[in-house]
This record gives sequence, structure tokens and C-alpha cells, in this order.
Amino acid sequence: MDAADRFRRAVVGQPWRRRRRALIIAALITFVLVAGAGIAVLTVPALQVRTVAVSGLGYVQEDAISQVTDPEVGTAMALVRPGELANRIEQVPGVETAQVERSWPDTITVTVTERTPIAQLTRLDGNTVILDAHGVALPDAAAQDAVLMPLAVGEGARDPEGAAEAMIEAASSLPPEIADGVRGITATSPNDVTMTLALENGATKTVVWGDAADAELKGKVVAALLDQPGTVIDVSSPVAPVTR
Repeated sequence: MDAADRFRRAVVGQPWRRRRRALIIAALITFVLVAGAGIAVLTVPALQVRTVAVSGLGYVQEDAISQVTDPEVGTAMALVRPGELANRIEQVPGVETAQVERSWPDTITVTVTERTPIAQLTRLDGNTVILDAHGVALPDAAAQDAVLMPLAVGEGARDPEGAAEAMIEAASSLPPEIADGVRGITATSPNDVTMTLALENGATKTVVWGDAADAELKGKVVAALLDQPGTVIDVSSPVAPVTR
């Protein structure tokens, strides 16, 4: 190889060296662009949370939701974790489920589903609490405009919590045509639930429910026996009910 060829190779360079140099430069440019975009997403004020929009509220106060969501205001939208935020909102009394979405560029959208109140429980000490079908205590505001079954823990109850659980199980298992006529449910233990039903003719019947087992079947049996003579329907053993 003469001197002219060596000089030309030294100046021009090998093709693989040129390609490697181009790839390195391209990679550096890409890195700078991605890093810059990431920094912009995390720091640009226009991409930070400014508004929390909440829908689906009835008796749950918006202030109770705000106490959970307010710390997110001013946070970069990219750092908001919708699932974790939804879990925290679901700890608010009265909230059954929450769905959280990021609405770019600066809004968090929260959709709340409230728990449905079905009963008001009177405890041994006389205090009352609003319950849903799962026995979860709800804010007092849940009672407004709601038709609630009255439940009462009877005097001398040795297991008031068990009695309350059995009553709410019974209340949530009743067919609508029976639930509308319930005037009261009482129990002193998980095994002696008793309810009073008001009939369309103005009469009443006592339903001996027993424990929480076979609740759905018991409800169907009671519905089938409402027209039978007598003032008592005993479905503590639903496969062998008794009327008297």
C-alpha cells in the first residue's frame, strides 16, 4: 500500500467505524430527548394535578373524599397511581368502590359507588348504627330518604355482635315482597333471630328465623307460607317449616 492510500484511509476511516460513530451519536441524542421529556413530564406545571373531579356521591360528603385526594394536588400526573388512590378512597365510610383515572393534562377523575343502606341496628346500649347488606357501618347521613329495616339486639344478649350479624344476614336475604313488610327483627344470639311482618290486610305475623344458615331458602319458604293460617311461621328448619 503506497503512502497516498494510507493517507486516504486515515482521513476517510473504515466504514464500520463510521457506522459505530453514527450509532453512538444517535443513541446519545435519543437519550437526551427521552431524559428531557421525562424531566418535562415530572416538572412542567401544566402536567401537574390541578383538579380532582368526583362523581357518584350521595350521602358521602365530598370533604371526606377530599381529605384523601388533596395530597395529590400539585403532584406530577405521571406519578399518580390510580389503583393505590382508589384503594385509599374505598376506606372512606360509605364508599363501596372507587374508580380513579388520569385525565390529562391536569385532572384526576374519581367515580364513587356508595354502599346501600338496608337496616338500622339498635345496640344494647341504645345507640343506633346504619348498616349495609354486609353489616358495614355507614355514616348517619345514609339514613336520609332510605327505607331501613329496624334491627335490635335483645336484652340479655351474650353475643350481641353475633346476633347483629345473623340479623343482617336475614335482612339481606329476604325477597322484596317480604322485605317491604318487615317491621322489626330481633335477636339475642346468632341462633334466635325473629322478625315481625306486616301483612296487606293489616295483620302481623311472627317469623321464627333461627340462625343465619340457609337464609335464601328460608326467605323463599316464608314467602310461600304467608297466606297460610296462623300468626307464626317457623323456618328455623326450612325443610320442615311450621305454621301455627
